Amino acid sequence: PAASKEDPSFKAINMRDNLGAVTSEGREGWNYFETLPWPDRTSLKTSTLKGSQFLEPLFEFSAACAGCGETPYVKLVSQLFGDRLVVANATGCSSIYGGNLPTTPWTKNSDGRGPAWMNSLFEDNAEFGYGMRLTVDQHSRRAFLLLSKLSPLLGSLPGGAELAREIAANPPETQRTEVDVYNQRERVAQLERMLDTLLGFESLSLAMTSDAGELKSYLSEYL
Repeated sequence: PAASKEDPSFKAINMRDNLGAVTSEGREGWNYFETLPWPDRTSLKTSTLKGSQFLEPLFEFSAACAGCGETPYVKLVSQLFGDRLVVANATGCSSIYGGNLPTTPWTKNSDGRGPAWMNSLFEDNAEFGYGMRLTVDQHSRRAFLLLSKLSPLLGSLPGGAELAREIAANPPETQRTEVDVYNQRERVAQLERMLDTLLGFESLSLAMTSDAGELKSYLSEYL
């Protein structure tokens, strides 16, 4: 019914002041839970429903309608693929709750990494997403080409030649598990330090300096 039979002033929908709903005790509880660390992705069995729910979601607090059946799946996708997720969004509900700027439910992890999200038109998100995929693949090929060109120079540093070979042997398409991704990121971080060392050499040619600087710009996203 639209109104209570006992109290006609009490309607089906009643607007009330919500400022006092969040107590100081509730805020303290929230702040405490925010300090709890997320489990290490490499130690979880992400192929099971239970295991997937221990993964950190990078989609949270959307402005979707209450009871929306789509956002739980979006959240799950963000858990399964984490900060490697690339989204070509088609205009619709997902563009409203996903890109309601200046706020957004897409977030980042403690490393400052998060999904890449972009909205397209109603009918062309497939082509739009394909273009994003081609771009990522092209940048990746360019990064590995530069790595190959700089391998002899990296060989002048302790462990440089072996590191370059290990990175080249593990391109993105071979990184099937969280452990694979983590190990490659560790190698890339080591390579970045080596490139900093190379860029500090005054004897480095202009061409090599340019290649090393360009490779460094690709490291975190495309190897």
